[in-house]
Amino acid sequence: MSHNFALAATQHLAFGRLLTLSVIGQPPMRFTAQEASIVAQALAAIVASRSTERQIYMSPIASDREFSANVKTGGVVITFDGCADVALNWSETVELARELATFGAAFTAVARK
Repeated sequence: MSHNFALAATQHLAFGRLLTLSVIGQPPMRFTAQEASIVAQALAAIVASRSTERQIYMSPIASDREFSANVKTGGVVITFDGCADVALNWSETVELARELATFGAAFTAVARK
């Protein structure tokens, strides 16, 4: 488990179940299941060298802040204006992608029933 980030399921009055991403030293960001899945796919594509993108950016609908991660040689760096950057190595990047994907898949599976 990474010491640089934590994920927790939360409930929102309008959007229902959300995933809150807390990155050390930065304000929390909230993702819907679909948004979590999209970010997970983007991270996984970069890790697997299927994408040459150098930045992943999303403005989640249920969050007051954006998600921005810049791809570096050793992993990704999550940035937020006015806060310290947080570097995730490749192992942590894979862990974040898996946890985001798991939330998205689990929520989608429940929603379909």
